[in-house]
Amino acid sequence: MRQVTVIMLVFFMSCATAVPSNDRQKIDKDSVDYVEIRKQFDTVSLRLTADQAAGFIDVWHHSSSKGVYKFLPEYFLTIHFIGGRSRSYRVNGSLVKQGNDWTYSVGDKEYFKNIWYQHAGLTRDYFEYFPIYNKSGGFLIDRSPLTEKHRNAIKQVLTYYDHKWLDIRGMIFYEQEIDSELLWNYTTKANDSAWLSLHK
Repeated sequence: MRQVTVIMLVFFMSCATAVPSNDRQKIDKDSVDYVEIRKQFDTVSLRLTADQAAGFIDVWHHSSSKGVYKFLPEYFLTIHFIGGRSRSYRVNGSLVKQGNDWTYSVGDKEYFKNIWYQHAGLTRDYFEYFPIYNKSGGFLIDRSPLTEKHRNAIKQVLTYYDHKWLDIRGMIFYEQEIDSELLWNYTTKANDSAWLSLHK
């Protein structure tokens, strides 16, 4: 009986230590060399201005703890310190992670998106294209990287319907919001070789 008790105690202790803990580290502004942001699947990191870097440090210090969350990062932010050290953060909307899955919120869901958009040369009138499919009566968004074939096809569809678009390192952004049903229609056309042949 004593052996079982010891085993259970060790089990619960191991579970407790496996839970990510609050890992927020304060940042000394004077020790920062520069800060970069990179969009998921992008190959280029964009450097923040000094004001943006200082702004991020402030919102990070004042962010609220939200506990453990699992999410797919939209952006990766890296602080490069004087002397060569660096510290990385994963971002989804307003949520930020540092080393583990303990999550903090900066409050503004558009905060990191606006920074990336500014450096990418995009206005807030542009939206990123993702293929949309109809599954079981609902819409499913495919956020994986676009294939070259689909990328060229959706450019053709958007051009045919007079939408302005930009290709930024393989990511497609279109001007003015398009509803999900119409995007599904465009995705379907982009995957239809017969439609593409007839609408060049």
